[in-house]
Amino acid sequence: MYDKIFELGKKRGIVYPSFEVYGGLSGFIDWGPIGVRIKRNVEKLLRKTYVHELECLEVECPNLHPEEVFEASGHIKSFADYMTECTMCGEPYRADHLIGDERGIEVEGKSKTEINNYLSEIKCPKCSGDLGEAYSYNLMFETSVGPGKSKKTTYLRPETAQSTYIGFNRLWQVARRTLPFGVLQVGRSYRNEISPRQGMIRLREFNQAEIQFFYDPNNMFVEGFEEVSDIKVEILDKNEQTHKLSLGEAYREKVIGNQVLAYHLGVAYRFFQSIGLPGERLVLRQHREDERSFYSSDTWDIEYISGELGKIEMVGIALRSDYDLTQHAKYSGKNFSVTTENGKFTPHVVEVAYGVDRPIYCLLESCLDDRGFALKREVSPYDVCVFPLVKKDGVDVKAREIYGKLKKEGLSVFYDKAGSIGKRYARSDEIGISYCVTVDYDTLEDDTVTLRVRSDKSQVRKKTSEVIGIL
Repeated sequence: MYDKIFELGKKRGIVYPSFEVYGGLSGFIDWGPIGVRIKRNVEKLLRKTYVHELECLEVECPNLHPEEVFEASGHIKSFADYMTECTMCGEPYRADHLIGDERGIEVEGKSKTEINNYLSEIKCPKCSGDLGEAYSYNLMFETSVGPGKSKKTTYLRPETAQSTYIGFNRLWQVARRTLPFGVLQVGRSYRNEISPRQGMIRLREFNQAEIQFFYDPNNMFVEGFEEVSDIKVEILDKNEQTHKLSLGEAYREKVIGNQVLAYHLGVAYRFFQSIGLPGERLVLRQHREDERSFYSSDTWDIEYISGELGKIEMVGIALRSDYDLTQHAKYSGKNFSVTTENGKFTPHVVEVAYGVDRPIYCLLESCLDDRGFALKREVSPYDVCVFPLVKKDGVDVKAREIYGKLKKEGLSVFYDKAGSIGKRYARSDEIGISYCVTVDYDTLEDDTVTLRVRSDKSQVRKKTSEVIGIL
């Protein structure tokens, strides 16, 4: 299925490998003209959820950060994976992936000694040579800014979050010095992955949407929890026990021990359903004790269960305590504490970290049918296609006129006059356009058109004004 999705993606301008004419470069993809429209619609729904409904602030910050930022955050010291190389052919491997592929063992959180013990029992998949000892490999791209003696070491950001943290004092002012408040940042992140694979799932340059919510640690509650409390979900807790509960039940029974976490899991789950992901393929998974970051008291992912690729993490939600603001205060010498009616303290952070590329792959997989991608209209690249039945006798002129009217109504419209009408319907079906309007000779007489609906291939004859109203 993965190959079919990617082939159709390449064929229809959704997504394809970067730098193809030079043989490509693993870990990089191009979003084509159709894919960009789908991606923008997904991001639009994200902003609707977090900026419009949850009233988050939004920022946009540089991709390059000075070294000091990542010294404070701990990325320079610890943002690394273990890798190994074949002693015969020199092929590099990410150790946990190789052990997982060859032995079916999950080693996240295991010590270097344990990892080396597993590697000693595995041969190089490429040449059957022995593997060398595992060593730590930092995933950040290092570069520099400026010439000569003014040159400064910088890194491409591996996440968007740090620039939100270091801008906290300005954001606190914009938020009218009131907690809680959230800050969304949508943008690019970069990780020099050892062995990027599975196309859109593990990339070296990728899209993120991260929201940092700043809370009073003594008031970790949400007024709107009842809005998500009835959502029924499948939960895999840190002890790998499965539960099927509503979020309200999960919180009351302490399966999810924090109301803010339960709320944001509900918001994310609802968002994924809004773009068209089926609830039965979504699982809320709590991080095990041995995989959770040391500064997090609790971390959860929402995973999509892929028919071919297994579990795909789409969003991570973590209680990060005051670690981030405290670290930047320590390294910068600036004060990141606040004073409210509850006294003076450093706010705690709840981070909601979405990938953008991964959920879109999951969406494409889940909506693939025998005609292409059955996308919801909210994420479809266009609202409607307009087709002239023929390119003569004024039919094409009338079609262009109707195309213009639809655009003036604020609809996104695609005009296609190439090939037979059947081929045009097939092309629109492949990229998930919900409606097609066909203009023919009768349109010239009575201003009626054929409105075709992708979902059931039904066709009805309507006045142009009625079609505009329907759409």
